Order: sequence, then C-alpha cells, then structure tokens
Amino acid sequence: MSASIPRFSFCVVLIASLAGCGGGSSGGSTGCGSNCGGGGGNPTTVTYTFTGAMPTAVATKIGTGAYTQATLASGMLSISVPSGTTNYSVAILCPPIIVDNPPANYEYVLQQSTLDGAAFTENCYNSISPQTGLATLQVNASAIPGAANVSVWGSGYAMAQLWSGSTLSFSGQMVAGTYDVIVVVYDSTGLYPLAVKILRSQTIPGALNGGNPVVFAASDETVTQTITYDNVPAGSSPYDPPYVDFFTSDGQGIVLESFPMETPATQYPALPAGAMQSGDYYTFLSWTNSAGGGTLGVQMATSSGGAQTITYPSTPWTYSGPTAAALPTFSFDYTGFSGMSPVWQIADIQWGQGNISVNSIEVLATENFQNGATTLTFPDLSGLTGFLATPHSGMNILWQARIQEGSAFSTTPPNGTVQSVSNGGTYTVP
Repeated sequence: MSASIPRFSFCVVLIASLAGCGGGSSGGSTGCGSNCGGGGGNPTTVTYTFTGAMPTAVATKIGTGAYTQATLASGMLSISVPSGTTNYSVAILCPPIIVDNPPANYEYVLQQSTLDGAAFTENCYNSISPQTGLATLQVNASAIPGAANVSVWGSGYAMAQLWSGSTLSFSGQMVAGTYDVIVVVYDSTGLYPLAVKILRSQTIPGALNGGNPVVFAASDETVTQTITYDNVPAGSSPYDPPYVDFFTSDGQGIVLESFPMETPATQYPALPAGAMQSGDYYTFLSWTNSAGGGTLGVQMATSSGGAQTITYPSTPWTYSGPTAAALPTFSFDYTGFSGMSPVWQIADIQWGQGNISVNSIEVLATENFQNGATTLTFPDLSGLTGFLATPHSGMNILWQARIQEGSAFSTTPPNGTVQSVSNGGTYTVP
C-alpha cells in the first residue's frame, strides 16, 4: 500500500469513502429515484463493482432475512431488493494481507439502504506483487537550498538517493504501466519536501521525462501554508500534527506532512502552483483527544493548496464499549451530528491468533439503514464458506467504534470534510 494513502484512527483495507479511510467507494452512488425500495411493484437492483483484488467470499442479506452466499460475475455483485424492502447488507472477506506479519484477514459488513444509491465501487487491498519494469531518470536539484535527498515516486514504489551536488542518475524497478511520477527534493531529515516536480503520464518500463534530465528551479519549491484549528477541546493534550498528502488526478501520491516532523503543526508545505493541474487534490487528516475521553477526527479533501482550517466536531462522544461477547452489540447514543447527513455508524473488532493471523471484522451502517436505530450487532457469518470463524472464549478483543459525518470522497476529485467521533478499548470474550 502506498505510503501516501490517508490514515485514520483505524482504517479499513476495503478502500471505501463510507469508512472514511482514504480512498473511495469511489463515490459513487447513482440515485435510484422513484424506484428506491422497489417502487411500483418493481425490485431495485443495486450493483457493487470490485476493482483490484477480488474478495474471497461474499454474502448478502435482504431486509430481515438470513445471509446467503453470493458470487461475483466479472467483478460485479448484483443485488435485487424486492418492492416494499429498502434495507440490505453485503458481507465481504478480502484476501489476506500477506505482507503483514502475521498475515491479516479483513471482513466487512456493509449495511445500506436503497435510499443510499444504486451503484458502488469497492476494492480490496492487493498484496500480490505487481509486474514491474526498469525506469531510468536523471535529476539535478542544485538550485534548491537545503537539498539533501531526492526521491522518485510512482505507484507505491520509490527510488531515493542522497543529493551529492551533481546530477543523480536513477535506475530501478517500478510498477509497469502509464501513470504520473512524482520527483521530490527533501531536506536532511528525508521527510520535509523542499521542491516537487510531477512528470505526467510516464510509461514504465522506459526512460522517464522523455530521457531528459529533470532540472529543479526556484519555481519548483514548496510554499509554506498555515493550518488553523477550530473546536480544539479544552484541556486536551496538544493536537497531533496532521497528516497531509497530495494526489495527482490519476491517484499517485506523496506524503507532505506526517508525525513526527520538524515543522510545527500549524504549517504544511504546499506544492508550487505550477505543479498542479485539474483533478489533483490534497487530503488533511487530524485528530485529538477530548478531555472526557474519546477521539475527535477530521479528514478533508481539497484542490486548494492555500491556508487550511481544520474544524473538529463540537460535541465529544464518550463510550465505554460493548458488553463483552464474541459478536458484540455496539451502542451509538450521540446527538452531535443531528440534522447532518450523511452519517455512518462504524464498529470494528480485531483479535490475534498467535503468529498465524490477525483477524478483523468491521460493520458499517448508513443512517438510512439505521432509520433512527442506535445499536449495531455483529452478524454470525461463520457458517458460510470462506468467512472468519468467531473469536473463541478467552480471546482478547481490540474494539473501536466511530460515528462519522460527511462524504468528502464521493466526488472526483474529492472535495469536502468528514468529521468523526470515536472510542476504543479491549475486552475478553467470556
């Protein structure tokens, strides 16, 4: 996974805006209009298109029925919701992430309504090494004061060298294909970007930039911009420096600011104006602890590289957690997002099996699905082929719960703000 993918207090590997963790259920819902819920006696068809790695198991549930095994056709799941019914659920088990140690298994249960839309795009993290090719490039960073390191980024791969005062020659393996490549000059920490150039639509394998050297100039230097914060809880510890990432229109990204950094949390390095083009965007991710417990989080997406304001939720949420159980029920008694939309209720449990694997189940429910309900129960999918077995008695469970408002990642490019309140803890399965 690219180092530039946005991070939240806990992230799902299923890249979905509904989960608030970078990336996107790409947005994409298309309204079902007058046919929502199978109006006029007709069923409503909802489709999920999976890109990248395919789920290893899929199940669906219509209304209050039981979960049943489902199959994908050409990477697509089609769900028919009969007239008079609006709610449905989709359970997904993604392939294990074998690059983790121990391997990690992620299971997701999406609880939605036909009122939420009729078409969605999802993807699982793909831990299989992609096909690569040889990329070459020359870089001259002599015009950048303080230059100490130079990196070439593309599709999660990077080539890096210390700046020695003379033109550097890069040669290495990168993911094969055609995409944007980002060249970054860093300071002596290797973390703070001093200058950025973006090479658009580069083909790998091959010589980047048409075989010509990339020569940095003063106009390529990053510009320091300010970040201010609203609704910082009284009595909280200093807020963490935000994670600031930049993405090109084709999804290539770099980290501009992360913890720990030399620069204060009230600043970030923006790209020079000449480097931006239509479809490029920034993401800002920040969180802080409230005095009474719990965490307040914000994730923003914007095409503007100017001064930014991060506004935390005005009302904290304190929650001691569910009653200990293999498949718990979470309560979401919180009024801080009343009258706001869209709102998601999200709960996650994780447990380890020694050096064999780490397992995670996450349930995500929309406000339309909940229709005013404030509880969320984990379903038992262990009887279906491929899904995770439930944690047994004595297992230690790490739990997290989040209420999230906003849909910054439902547009292309992403734009807007997602606020969240969350709590977490542990318990032992009785």
